[in-house]
Amino acid sequence: MKSSLLMLLVAFTIVVFGCQQPRPQPSSSLGGAEPVQLTDANFHNEVIENDAPVLVDMWAPSCQPCIAMKPTVRELATELQGVAKVGELNVEENEFIRQKYGIDMYPMLLVFVGGREVERLVGTPTRDTLLAAVLNCRDEQSDSKD
Repeated sequence: MKSSLLMLLVAFTIVVFGCQQPRPQPSSSLGGAEPVQLTDANFHNEVIENDAPVLVDMWAPSCQPCIAMKPTVRELATELQGVAKVGELNVEENEFIRQKYGIDMYPMLLVFVGGREVERLVGTPTRDTLLAAVLNCRDEQSDSKD
C-alpha cells in the first residue's frame, strides 16, 4: 500500500511540475534590443517627449496573454531599433499611468506619435499587426511634416 501511494505521489509530482511552461527568456540572451522599462516616473520623458513613434506594452505579471506577448514585443524592439521605441509598463506597479490612460484590459498596446496616443490594440495582436500599426503611424507623422 505504501509503495502504491509513493508511486502515485511521484507520478503526481512529475505531472504537475513537468507541465509548467518555461518563463520567457530576457531578450538580452537572444542578442537583441530590449524594450525600455517604463514607469510612472519615466513615462513622460521616454514616451511623451520622444520624437520617434513609441509602442507601449501595458502588461500585468498575473496576465497569461501578457506573458505570451513578451517574445513578440521583444522581437519588435530589435526589429524597430532606430525607427521606433518599444517600451513595457507593468500596470500593477504603475498605477498613475494605468489610470491616466484608462488601462482596464490587458494586454493593451498603445502607439504614441509626437506625444499623443494614436492607436490602441487590445489582446494579443500578431507581430505583423503591431509592426503595421507602428510603421503606419510613423508614415503619417512623416506626411504631416511635409
